[in-house]
Amino acid sequence: MYLKNYQFNFKLIPTLAFIITFCCFIKLGFWQLDRANQKNLLNDSYTSRQQDKLVNLNDNNIKIDNKESILWRKVELNGSFLNEKNIILDNQIFNKQPGFNIITPFKILNTNHIVLVNRGWHPNLQSREIIPVINSLTSKVKLIGHVANFPAKGITLGQDNFETLNSSIFRFQKLDVEELSYFLSFNLLPYMIYLDPLVDNVYYKTFKLPAPDSVKNYGYAFQWYAFAVTLLIIFLRLGIKRKKNVK
Repeated sequence: MYLKNYQFNFKLIPTLAFIITFCCFIKLGFWQLDRANQKNLLNDSYTSRQQDKLVNLNDNNIKIDNKESILWRKVELNGSFLNEKNIILDNQIFNKQPGFNIITPFKILNTNHIVLVNRGWHPNLQSREIIPVINSLTSKVKLIGHVANFPAKGITLGQDNFETLNSSIFRFQKLDVEELSYFLSFNLLPYMIYLDPLVDNVYYKTFKLPAPDSVKNYGYAFQWYAFAVTLLIIFLRLGIKRKKNVK
């Protein structure tokens, strides 16, 4: 059996459709690989910065409003919680279970800076009408944790992004620095502190790597390449015919 015994049945429109679709599949595969690489670089940056020296946010020599210089770094800070402005960040999933994060503004001692502190995750209560009990921490405390970006913005259920549960607890669907600064009536630092260890033993630590799902992108890339190979096989199978005069 020789290749010269076969011929390709070339048709313009199907061939153009194949070339365009095949190239799109390949491009999507490379795009997913690039996304995975970006996430790996971000995770490597996080891991590397976690090994750096602990940053004291009460140190006057530290420019704590420069997020990029301390992002992912381990930090310690002294100050006090602003217990009258507790925030519930709604729709937070942990171990496939719905719940919410407890976030409280924190006044850094001997500075004019306020930072949001993520105190941990709590599973949803039996009813949304039930107001969770959030312990007030009134004395000056020392916290240890690390700097992270605000959680990615999610969807807003209804017209309002937040609702008032009582005089000191407010439920938010997503966090936005400008909106929070206006709502809380003071300027916030452009990042959040994730505590380690937690100051409340009834909550759970849920922070993961900045981009924990890079493996999914490799899987998606494989799928796009598989689609491309499958399309190529179908195209060749339908286009290549054995010459009729060949015995």
